Amino acid sequence: MDILLLHPGFGVEIAGIDLTGPVSAPQWRAILDAFHTKGVVVFRAQALDEAAHVAVSRRFGDLQTHVLTQFLTTPHPEIYVLSNALREGKPIGNHKEGLNWHSDWSYKAEPAVGSILHGRVCPAEGADTLFACMHMAYETLDEATRTRIDGLFATHSYATYYDRAFADRAPLTEAQRAATPDVIHPLVRLHPGNGRRALYIGREVVKEIIGLDPEEGAALLDRLNAHAVQAAHVYRHKWQEGDLVAWDNRNTMHQATDYDDSTYIRIMHRTTLAGERPVPATPMVRAA
Repeated sequence: MDILLLHPGFGVEIAGIDLTGPVSAPQWRAILDAFHTKGVVVFRAQALDEAAHVAVSRRFGDLQTHVLTQFLTTPHPEIYVLSNALREGKPIGNHKEGLNWHSDWSYKAEPAVGSILHGRVCPAEGADTLFACMHMAYETLDEATRTRIDGLFATHSYATYYDRAFADRAPLTEAQRAATPDVIHPLVRLHPGNGRRALYIGREVVKEIIGLDPEEGAALLDRLNAHAVQAAHVYRHKWQEGDLVAWDNRNTMHQATDYDDSTYIRIMHRTTLAGERPVPATPMVRAA
């Protein structure tokens, strides 16, 4: 088993291992260490069936079922399908999701620890996934900005995200809005697996910074988001069929890229690691 760096600051490919066969305890310890410290772990050419995908995912941690149950279209409810394919005239998966920078389910009180995505049918062009290292994003900020944001908290809002990202869809019902109340998370979180600080933001999902004037807070969020996703912090994953990619939401953000869905079919299977409450790097302070 070889561990190959994909980006100068984060992301690795685990080569020379077949996840359909036995993987030793020392090998899994090395994989989990890479997951915690490097944020993105790539396995190429993995011929996993759905049951094997779920079994491998469980070795990363407990799983949870996606709330969009209409896209749980395999025999395994742990698998959330992303696809533009149809079955009997109905979509088998969610399509055009994640075309904005985010970490999964940050709008929940206990956001998903990570996700594990398997490329089943991948377009020949487009449909890449971009990953940004949020450790690097925080650590490359100037000292004055780090001092300013340590101890600040922000509101993450599913309703705000939905209204911004899916303006072309039917609006959320009052019941759906009530079921996804706003939550408050630190702007800077501490990763419990490696002890490093990471920015915790998102392009559409963060509604406001607690205690800041709305205009001032929006300007700060714009600056932090732009800084976080500059090229030096980003790894672009070009999918090949059979790729299995695991990412840690506690130290990365990601964004899907578009593709020609009139020419290509795309089928991706995702499992989601159960959530945990973000650990503030610094206790909440009064914004100034």
